Amino acid sequence: MDLKTKKMKYILIAVLSLLCFSIKAQEPTIIKAKIKGNKGKYVYLQKSGDKTTLDSAKNHWLFGRAKFNITVDEPYYYQIGASKTNTVPLVLTGGENVCVKANSPRLKTYDVEGSPDSELVQEYFAVKNNPKITKDSLANFAEAFIKKNNSSLALFVALGDVRNQKESFAVAEKGIGKAYPNSAYHELLKKYIKAYEEKNSDKQTGPARMGQVAPELDFPNPDGKVITLESLRGKYVLVDFWASWCGPCRRENPTVVRLYNKYKDKGFDVYSVSLDNNKSRWEAAIEKDGLIWPNHVSDLKQWRSAAVKKYGFGGIPYTVLLDKEGKVIATKLRGAQLENKLRELFGF
Repeated sequence: MDLKTKKMKYILIAVLSLLCFSIKAQEPTIIKAKIKGNKGKYVYLQKSGDKTTLDSAKNHWLFGRAKFNITVDEPYYYQIGASKTNTVPLVLTGGENVCVKANSPRLKTYDVEGSPDSELVQEYFAVKNNPKITKDSLANFAEAFIKKNNSSLALFVALGDVRNQKESFAVAEKGIGKAYPNSAYHELLKKYIKAYEEKNSDKQTGPARMGQVAPELDFPNPDGKVITLESLRGKYVLVDFWASWCGPCRRENPTVVRLYNKYKDKGFDVYSVSLDNNKSRWEAAIEKDGLIWPNHVSDLKQWRSAAVKKYGFGGIPYTVLLDKEGKVIATKLRGAQLENKLRELFGF
């Protein structure tokens, strides 16, 4: 066999290999559904996120089975069920022979075979739907599930239950990026990560430092006039981070009002920074709670407020007490602690 003949042979083998791969990718996916109590009625198959019915098949009047024969061009989530809204998920990659069984059309419990990713989804929901599982236990299970199955599309059902979003998204993106590098799922994960990073970019950078001058704040009041924190130098100032939607903040407000009235003539003031994003609700809360001091400010950006990044807190109510030079002398004072500290400063 000469060199030219050998070369043609290798090219032919390569072409045949690609042809075999293409044929295999186009193999039909067969789905059999056996739903008890649904004989003679339809079973529906839909692509997830698509309200139109991909296919429907009638349960055999005697055997109670429905059969679908579809072509799956790319890995995708599907929904199958006895109605268009009462469904269970399937993750199909193409060429599977899937069997779905359920004890009733309500599909509270079901079994699936012949689709590894779909079996993982079923396994996850069996744990999630256990009425005895706690939120923390589910979060732990979800994070472990994602790590164990980081190259499976089944991990998407667990992403909404994790506690450590940053780590879980990173694990998922790495695994799906290797298994499905050019897929819409990989792109979706990258968007999730970008959105998470943008959401948290303005959050905690570190607590306000004791003994140091507090970071400057300059936000508008409800009338649009900018009030700076620096303008209150010469007084003891309580910087109070709150919001109209924050229950603990609203419950703490009567204490702050009482202490303001007690010490306002002795050189005490309050600088209230709201994490609201609705001006009307912010103004209504100020009036309803009787917050009579004039220093109410907000950029109406909620947790994206620049104040959150500057002062490094992750929850409200959060307070920072400043001396007359604007230096931090205490943080996180509430209730009796705040009252005791002001009594110590003012002597009564």
